[in-house]
Amino acid sequence: MKIILSFTLMIVLSLSGLAQTPADSMAIVQSPQLYTLKQPEDLNIKGQIDAARHYKRYKGAATGTLLTSLLSPVIGLIPAIICSATNPKIENLGYPSEELFKQAAYYKAYTKKAKRIKQRKVWSNWGIGLGVNLVVILVLAN
Repeated sequence: MKIILSFTLMIVLSLSGLAQTPADSMAIVQSPQLYTLKQPEDLNIKGQIDAARHYKRYKGAATGTLLTSLLSPVIGLIPAIICSATNPKIENLGYPSEELFKQAAYYKAYTKKAKRIKQRKVWSNWGIGLGVNLVVILVLAN
């Protein structure tokens, strides 16, 4: 019993050394810098998230690809390849903040994600046109 009591007393005494000091005896440094810059990783992630939220002007390229691929999937390949190879125009990006867009990391992440969104929409619309043409051919063949 004496061993348990002495062991408990040692633990309690060691924990008292970890207690906080009173606030009046402690100096608090709030910010060592006058200003802070966002980390490039934060700007990359924010650029990708903002592009997913705000980039919506891919519809012209996607609709044009869909319409031409409904006429002929082979002809629809032409606008699909051209539209997916080009970057979105700056006026079509729809970025939410001009100040963030001037940051190189944010700009690069935003435009890269916007291009991937545009490519995905263009090629999915080409696939829809191809699928519709296949269904029409199968219906007409029977």
